[in-house]
Amino acid sequence: MANDSPPDTRRHFPAPPANKGLMVLAGVLVAIPIVALMLVNTYAKKEPVVGGFPFFFWYQFLWVFLCSGFTYAAYVVVRKARPHRPMNAEGDEYLVDPTEDGTR
Repeated sequence: MANDSPPDTRRHFPAPPANKGLMVLAGVLVAIPIVALMLVNTYAKKEPVVGGFPFFFWYQFLWVFLCSGFTYAAYVVVRKARPHRPMNAEGDEYLVDPTEDGTR
């Protein structure tokens, strides 16, 4: 039995184009807290004491807030690097502006 349906001529785009430089920046922003907290010898000490807490504890607690800031900054950078492109109703292809050739 032959397939009588017309060939699929729709243009499929598996993912929107991304700015690779910005994606690298996002990766660096995520890596900074990881590397900073892996270097335990740099903060494994008692002095200076802040509010009765040794440096070791308040330094790690400070990184709770810094990590969320770096993560949010990476999120913003990724959103800028991968702009939203509208999809069709089925959600299986990106719509292309007729004035674009789609070869970004």
